[in-house]
Amino acid sequence: MRKMPVVSAAVGAVVALCLCPAWMEVAGVHAQGSAGESVPVELSTVGLDGRTGTPIVVLRDPESGGVLPIWVGVMEAQAIALALHGVVPPRPMTHDLMASLILELRAVVEEVVVTDLRNNTYFGMVRLKVAGDRKIRDVDSRPSDALALALRTGAPIRVVRKILAMSPEFEFIAPDGPNQVVQVLGMTVVVGTAPLRKQFRLGDRAGIVVTSAYGQARDKGIRRGDLIIDVNGKAVEEPAAFFDVVRATKPKAPVRITYWRDGKTQVIELPADLPPSNPGKRGRVTA
Repeated sequence: MRKMPVVSAAVGAVVALCLCPAWMEVAGVHAQGSAGESVPVELSTVGLDGRTGTPIVVLRDPESGGVLPIWVGVMEAQAIALALHGVVPPRPMTHDLMASLILELRAVVEEVVVTDLRNNTYFGMVRLKVAGDRKIRDVDSRPSDALALALRTGAPIRVVRKILAMSPEFEFIAPDGPNQVVQVLGMTVVVGTAPLRKQFRLGDRAGIVVTSAYGQARDKGIRRGDLIIDVNGKAVEEPAAFFDVVRATKPKAPVRITYWRDGKTQVIELPADLPPSNPGKRGRVTA
């Protein structure tokens, strides 16, 4: 997999800066994928491609440690960012409506899959299971819509393995300040803003705040409101730095996470190739 340089810049909120056309998952390479074996991935973060100024979503393959960029439109980037931050809008947006309709029709999103790459365009699929029907219904979808829906339903995300090998080079620019968010190793982390520090009584200690945890991260003790201060011996003060350290860790090696809670420092280890867990519908928030 090719290197993904991460550059922090004062770019503000993703949606505020994405004044470019709403591209349709266009990739920067000429290649063609094909249907085949798919692998589970994490939707790790959303930001901008520094080369094009286009919104971008980064999928991470824990097994190999590689990443896959998916170029998306402005509205889709906003929908994905809101879901990662755990924001529930007062009125349903498009993908919230989609999730509600599926629920009302007694169906379940079994998984979403990035299925192909043709003529610089990624293709996706939403796999639905309807109550009382043994057949899985495959619905054609833009990957951006499928990803936004997956975050709202807790559905697993998969990518056809061949597409991962086609991953183009890109320059990721993380949103600055409170808009930055990373989801990796079964936890979601954000910048430690003043309101969060007050809410969780974190004081002025440097670090990043856990807003959700599930799977092994939760089982090993990570909770909402914990302050991650060190990863593999490196201090982290923003989510993008946390992501960098995880990506730099060999897949089968442990990621050592030091966090602070209630005046005590604690340490856990998680494998870098930890398979993505299914958080369940809005299941990222933990006590």
